Amino acid sequence: MNPRDLQLNQAQPAHSPHLLLWDRFDDLQLKAIAYHYDLEIISYRQNLLSRISPNSSFLALHQNLERELKAIRQICNSSNKKVVILRDLDCLITYLQMQSESPITLFWQTLFDARHLESILWILLPYKLAPPMWTESRLQRL
Repeated sequence: MNPRDLQLNQAQPAHSPHLLLWDRFDDLQLKAIAYHYDLEIISYRQNLLSRISPNSSFLALHQNLERELKAIRQICNSSNKKVVILRDLDCLITYLQMQSESPITLFWQTLFDARHLESILWILLPYKLAPPMWTESRLQRL
């Protein structure tokens, strides 16, 4: 699929997260999509780094899933664009998958069930990190 053929601004339901599965994207292509669709690209990694206290020794993200889910919601609510692409969430997904008694299924289910987001949220991920429980109607593949 050509990135310009995506229907990012017409995603349904508009108030719930969607996945944009794309293995080999580059920043130039992503910026072209952002320009074409007038959307905002936000890095989860940069957002996380901005929220970390310099005095903190450990992140323990698996123990603070609710905080991370709230941060994702806040990213949508603070954007002034109708559509947001959240990139770099793969660092959290990989981290959660590596934990013993991983809460990854709970994370995906809670994110899938999220409602009332202010912007249409597309989460950019490689194919292999896509959760199996998400429906095809909330996925786009490139």
